[in-house]
Amino acid sequence: MEQTRATQLVQMQDAFSPSPLHTEEELRNFYYETTEARTGDKYSDFVDSMVIRAEDSGNSALHKLFIGHAGSGKTTELFRLYHKLKEKNYFVCFGRCDIDLDSGDVEYTEVLFYILDLLIREAKEKDIEIKENVLSDIVAYWTSIQEVNATVCQQKEMEVEGGFSAGVKLKNVLEIMAKIKGILKSSEETKRQIRQSISPRSSELMARIKEVIDNLEEELQCRNYPKMPFIILDGLDKIPLEQARKIFKENGSKFAELPIHLLVTFPIALTYTEEYRNIQIWLPNPEKLPMIKLKNWVKDHYESGYTEGTETMRRIVEKRADLGLFENGVLDLLISQTGGYIRDLFRCIGKAAIRARVRRADTISIEDAELALNLLESDINGCYSSDLIPAMKDIYEGHKHVNSSEEITKLMQVGAVLEYNGTRWCDLHPLVEKWLLEHQKLGAG
Repeated sequence: MEQTRATQLVQMQDAFSPSPLHTEEELRNFYYETTEARTGDKYSDFVDSMVIRAEDSGNSALHKLFIGHAGSGKTTELFRLYHKLKEKNYFVCFGRCDIDLDSGDVEYTEVLFYILDLLIREAKEKDIEIKENVLSDIVAYWTSIQEVNATVCQQKEMEVEGGFSAGVKLKNVLEIMAKIKGILKSSEETKRQIRQSISPRSSELMARIKEVIDNLEEELQCRNYPKMPFIILDGLDKIPLEQARKIFKENGSKFAELPIHLLVTFPIALTYTEEYRNIQIWLPNPEKLPMIKLKNWVKDHYESGYTEGTETMRRIVEKRADLGLFENGVLDLLISQTGGYIRDLFRCIGKAAIRARVRRADTISIEDAELALNLLESDINGCYSSDLIPAMKDIYEGHKHVNSSEEITKLMQVGAVLEYNGTRWCDLHPLVEKWLLEHQKLGAG
């Protein structure tokens, strides 16, 4: 369902849904340019930069991490990129790993499998032929894995002779892939067995992916399209850190081998660890989407008179709702107390709007907003332990350069500390600072 701009409170839940903007119409109607407020430079737009990089790297593959706080707008930016690339006739696939895979338990082999699945499905959508020998190799690979053959291929009555199926069709491969994807997401025991079989044979899986890519490049060149496929993988920033370490550090070389453009979301907390530098061996020059800064930290002080971030947040809200739905001062309060964090602002607007509706009011009051902020404050301040307060005190006192300490990693992970401007300076979430000050946790001692 397409979003509608709210002109009354009954429309606010849809207008401020946490779902990303994903269709061209939604982006046209509700997207507001935030580059300068995020980076301080209007010529650093993420989407424009990535499209130009792809165009300028026609024969060399881009392999990049995309980093930002959860809820900062990364998925919307990725959909913008997706549509821009489609306009330029790129063979582009958009994968939601957090939806299509078990994001709480995922390994690199599942990500490789997912890339293969995306390529095949997009080929079908674009009516691009995949040669029968390539399809047969894919079927032969899966049927040679006992657990897959027993639970998937035999159900599809695929008779395999000499490692190849007679007259295998794209439809057959898609059926197998869909069944495997379902198992990897829901069946713990079979998933474990399949993993144990696939992991030592990951090089064969890589070979099957490369065969498909070679096939696609031939077909794309015949159509005078950019020959290198572009894969966007969203949702891997949400996986547990230990799994992310295994995927990106221990097995990052597998992704670097793929002759495609690959952009992958990445847990922001891992960027504050020592292994981050090692991960960049395989996925260099990461792209970042900083928070929208409401204050500008310059050397050792906040710049006076800085309003760019606050004005940007107001424009984002205005794209989605009539500002007359907020009583005087309400929107300014919500913006200032959510620290440029779009997800938190939208959450508070939605909660405040519900309270106003319960009151049978037509507008959101200061009291509605304060209640919503109090609930968010309680949630955030319940996500960290007291032993992290000294690290937050250091930030409050002006030590705002991001470091790779374990404390900062934990605080970033729960959103108690936010990074701004892409230059690795950070600040306390306003509601964290408020709570710590009220409870006299930031004073001397």
